[in-house]
Amino acid sequence: MGYAMRGLASGKAVWLLVIAMLAFLGCSSARKAPAPEPVPPIFLFSCSDVAVPPFAWMAPEDTVYIEREKEKGRDVPSHSVSAGADLASRMALCLKEKGVSATAVAVNGEGGLQEQVDALKEQGYACVLLGRVERYEERIGSDWSVNRPASVAFKILLMDTATGRVVWKGAFDEAQQPLSENLFTLKRFVKRKARWVTAGDLAETGFRGLVSSMVRVGGRLSPVDEVAEEQ
Repeated sequence: MGYAMRGLASGKAVWLLVIAMLAFLGCSSARKAPAPEPVPPIFLFSCSDVAVPPFAWMAPEDTVYIEREKEKGRDVPSHSVSAGADLASRMALCLKEKGVSATAVAVNGEGGLQEQVDALKEQGYACVLLGRVERYEERIGSDWSVNRPASVAFKILLMDTATGRVVWKGAFDEAQQPLSENLFTLKRFVKRKARWVTAGDLAETGFRGLVSSMVRVGGRLSPVDEVAEEQ
């Protein structure tokens, strides 16, 4: 059975809460969402443009997931080969949603870290966001029932390419849990619409939180917008 609805059904109180939440979500989704307001472009610390190369992979191979997929006749690539670029694209998108000019970029894997940073500097990027994945376990199951939930841990840092100085760093570590085991996850449970998410979606939850923290600490309007506001 694994977590097949066990995470949503441990006790009458949790069941009632789940039903109420699902009803609320159903009503909310039926309403037409308002068009999002345009986000003004911002600088992030000293960064006018941020390059996001594929995340470095330090996580153990997820052999359990790979074997399960092979049993279903699916030949899936190693996460260390495929997921690093996907995470970079997700992170760049999260930065753009906050008004930061960010691009997921490919890098030459033959050079060292400093060579890669120097190459991105020459391409005109003021900063580079570097990520390192330390755990990446894919969900085994579906949106509504899992034998094993997704689990992700990673660290990121934002580096000024001109000085080599690290201007911000952060980390994320989460294994999705059933609501019945941890009621403090209620907010995330609602945002995920009571679903078991994939490892990529779980990582994206971390990206959004970290980007919000970065912008809160070091975000400012671009010089053009600052002048316009003053006038």
